[in-house]
Amino acid sequence: MQYKIIGADLREYGPVDVVEIREWIDEGRADANTLIREVDDSQWIKLRDLPDVADALPNVAAARPGGTLQVNYLVPAILCTLFCCLPFGIAGILFAVQANSKVQQGDIDGAAVAASRAKLMCILSFVLGLITLILFFGTGGFDRLLQDMQESMPR
Repeated sequence: MQYKIIGADLREYGPVDVVEIREWIDEGRADANTLIREVDDSQWIKLRDLPDVADALPNVAAARPGGTLQVNYLVPAILCTLFCCLPFGIAGILFAVQANSKVQQGDIDGAAVAASRAKLMCILSFVLGLITLILFFGTGGFDRLLQDMQESMPR
């Protein structure tokens, strides 16, 4: 059986046979997430779903128990967006959603990176929001706001 394969450089290669695909796996040029299809087929599948080469793929299931991401930081990112610093909070939301998407695609390592970036954005948002509050209350901004409100209210 002949196959077309998408390489790590995102270029299409082939037709190749199962023997050559096994060599690419041994050389590290292909892994479980590499896309492949039969020459006459239009549906791309991941290499791990191809029974002919499943035994040649390294067993990575033991490295990640359950294959799920434990924390994605979506809720903290939303809270930081609402209560702390809007730009970093929004970036945190985007990274958290990206982490969820990567988990669904089976890219656990990419999901962990996106989740750590979401965590960083949450921390930055919280710290910047805290500094802003300290400056607002410390420089008398709150007192000026109260005075302006009292002056503008009808008596």
